[in-house]
Amino acid sequence: MSIPTPDVQERREQRQIREIFELACKLLAPIVAGNDQARIVSNFAMTLMLKDHFPEITSAEAHIVISTVERMHQQDRLRAILDRQ
Repeated sequence: MSIPTPDVQERREQRQIREIFELACKLLAPIVAGNDQARIVSNFAMTLMLKDHFPEITSAEAHIVISTVERMHQQDRLRAILDRQ
């Protein structure tokens, strides 16, 4: 006998970010990897780049994406997203 489960709502609030996240990772990955040794590209420049590619996101959402991609790179988790397809 199966027990009906209630509809589970998504807890994350940034649905728009989730839609573009993989593409944004692919765009930012080489920059983030190059920034390991020295900060060559600023967060401001990466924000402008993201907003050029994804005009529907806000600057705050772009910063969320950038910080997440940087953290995933530092934790060696970014490769898993880049290898998808």
